[in-house]
Amino acid sequence: MTNFMKLNARSEMRLGEYAMRLVRIESHIGRGELRAARARIAGLADELEDFRREIDFPIEMVIIGSQLGLLSGKGSLLRGRLPGVLLGGVAGWFIGHSLTAQNRRYLDEIVARVTLLEIGLAQEFAQRAQEDAPNPATTASGE
Repeated sequence: MTNFMKLNARSEMRLGEYAMRLVRIESHIGRGELRAARARIAGLADELEDFRREIDFPIEMVIIGSQLGLLSGKGSLLRGRLPGVLLGGVAGWFIGHSLTAQNRRYLDEIVARVTLLEIGLAQEFAQRAQEDAPNPATTASGE
């Protein structure tokens, strides 16, 4: 049972780290430090997609559930241990799927927020570049 908790805690810890990175990026934007925000956000969407692929299917939970079923089964192989393995594997899949779905929803929220921030930063930098560019009408008039 502790293996279930360890796997879930590891995923939740990584999600918490991503959420903290997002808070740091938002605080940079709030203070007007757009370069620092852009440096921190670079590559974050790719990391989040890699993490999404990692938590795609809870195979570890199925294996752990099967092991628990094997150890809890009593009696002969066909009467106790094999049904225990099957039930443990199914229970592990259900628990793993539930936890994975919960983590995936949280990850989707983080990805959506990161995408919005990336778009906002790109627009802000484009706007600043346009403001800083020399105006061709004033340079042609002989200034």
